[in-house]
Amino acid sequence: ALEIDPELAEAHAARGFALSLKREYEAAEQAFETAIRLNPRLFEAWYLYARVSFAQGKPERAIELYAKAAEVRPDDYQSLLLVAQIYSDLGRENEAWSARWRGVQRAEARLKLDPDDVRALYMGANGLVALGETERGLEWANQAIALEPDEPMVLYNVACIQCLAGAGDEAMSTLEKAVRVGLTQKDWLIHDSNLDPIRNHPRFNGLLDLMK
Repeated sequence: ALEIDPELAEAHAARGFALSLKREYEAAEQAFETAIRLNPRLFEAWYLYARVSFAQGKPERAIELYAKAAEVRPDDYQSLLLVAQIYSDLGRENEAWSARWRGVQRAEARLKLDPDDVRALYMGANGLVALGETERGLEWANQAIALEPDEPMVLYNVACIQCLAGAGDEAMSTLEKAVRVGLTQKDWLIHDSNLDPIRNHPRFNGLLDLMK
């Protein structure tokens, strides 16, 4: 794509994402910076760049990038719900609560248009549990699993929700299934604070070793 059109922002963003999956983070960041320079309104460039920053343990940079992603796409729930976790990790609870509340509102709006949007279900579920609406959040999480029971990303996120809800053993089993059916993002397991409640679980380190 870049050979055909080297000025195509979408192609640079896609290249950045591909490089990040290979953990070539410096090259990925350069690709995202190029995409943003070419098209500052390209949501995917800001959003994917934020995810890569989070995976590298760069929370402050991720906050900046998620904020920009939420700005360029006003109906996006993902950026708000993901940045809320980072705010919480940094002890900025008021900002975390605000971002979660707004993210859940956007997820609800999305689900009114498409009740089977699995990503809106599990991301909204995370926000609901973190806001104290545990029962409703778990209902949304269970709906997501029922729709896509063998999707690694769904299983990973539901494991995070179960951790937040205090169901450690269940979360560990869900996370193991996620890896078994194809989850490869080891950096997420290392940096994701949602999983803190099971880090001392006897099977957690074994799962990290398996992902090597």
